[in-house]
Amino acid sequence: MKISNRVRSAVCVLLYISYTAIYMARLNLSMPSDALTGAGILTDVEYGILGGAFLVVYALGRLFNGWLSDRLPPRTMICAGLLLSGAANIVFSALPPFSGMLVLWSLNAFAQSMLWSPILRVVAAMYDGERAGKITSLMVTSVAAGNIVGIVVNTALIVHYGTRFAFIIPGGINLLLGAAVLILLGRTGIGTTETDKSAQPVSQAPLVSLLRRPDMLAVVAYAFAHGIMKDNITVWMTKYFIAAYDIDLTKASYFVIFIPAVGFVGRMLYPLVYRLTGQKEHIASLFGFVICLASSVPLCFGVASPVAAMVCLGLVYAAVSVINTSLLSIYPIRFVPQGRVATVSGMMDFSTYLGAGISSSVYGFLVSSAGYPPMYGSWAVVSALSALSILLFLVPRKKRENDRKGS
Repeated sequence: MKISNRVRSAVCVLLYISYTAIYMARLNLSMPSDALTGAGILTDVEYGILGGAFLVVYALGRLFNGWLSDRLPPRTMICAGLLLSGAANIVFSALPPFSGMLVLWSLNAFAQSMLWSPILRVVAAMYDGERAGKITSLMVTSVAAGNIVGIVVNTALIVHYGTRFAFIIPGGINLLLGAAVLILLGRTGIGTTETDKSAQPVSQAPLVSLLRRPDMLAVVAYAFAHGIMKDNITVWMTKYFIAAYDIDLTKASYFVIFIPAVGFVGRMLYPLVYRLTGQKEHIASLFGFVICLASSVPLCFGVASPVAAMVCLGLVYAAVSVINTSLLSIYPIRFVPQGRVATVSGMMDFSTYLGAGISSSVYGFLVSSAGYPPMYGSWAVVSALSALSILLFLVPRKKRENDRKGS
């Protein structure tokens, strides 16, 4: 079926808005975190467990839903994710006991893990080759946009209407977007197995054969490493500014919003970085890890000014955004011929959020006993080891592969 440019644009805009909105229903726990712990509703350790549980369940969900997304129509996956996330947030607004919060926030995590892989499939179905890569790199900016919108909207809701509305409103928006996706994709026919050229027979590329690729195992490891930084920035940054600089939520939000804004710039500049690195995602990732290392070191020793801390965290987030785009968006698109775009994307996201979830739970105990410098120290160590391993292992390997192709 021929798809007009107007329809393609409408679908991309709706999916972009949907993935942006999903972050409102994720950051709504981190923004009121200090109020929740201050009121005795949660302890720092319980907050760390909630954040870690979200990330671990999201990781497991991405692995399972990446596999499932290669078998079900994207419309089904995207709609189900938005509707479940919306419902979980609305129920969470009642602020049940910790055990109830844990169940609901885990359900929210699983629901949100259903979106990205089928979104990639929709893009791969509408566009070919290099064009698909460019559209995907633009779609990835919805992550940074979602962080910005989530911070602004949730802060306003908390300050003016109370914590509960920070869960009710984002939940309601997700429900509406789920219905919109169901209608638009249903009417256009996009996102169905019949019109999706990325849905090749999965027997063409068995999962075991993917795992045997040495570069795949390396990329999975780098995804785990960058995940330790990526989502822990959003989980802990609000509490960090409030605790380290003795300011309230409104003032903290001024500093916090700068961080995803710089991340947004990092994602928008990715096409330029990609070209400058010879369209090699492993070189772009190396560049990102070096920036993370340089920006994490000052935070290890404590930064006197919140402005300086904001700049350092913003640079880390921008660099992580470059790594994230390389590993979770550009790399999976290479597997369109094998019909494994969603599966590979799920594997990358699984590793990313597994790293984030495990470390977030550890940071809950670490922050309550030793403060924030050890957390930033771990980022510096992870960045250094990742950059070194790319330089010593992946770069020579890719060079040998290119030499063999050339001969």
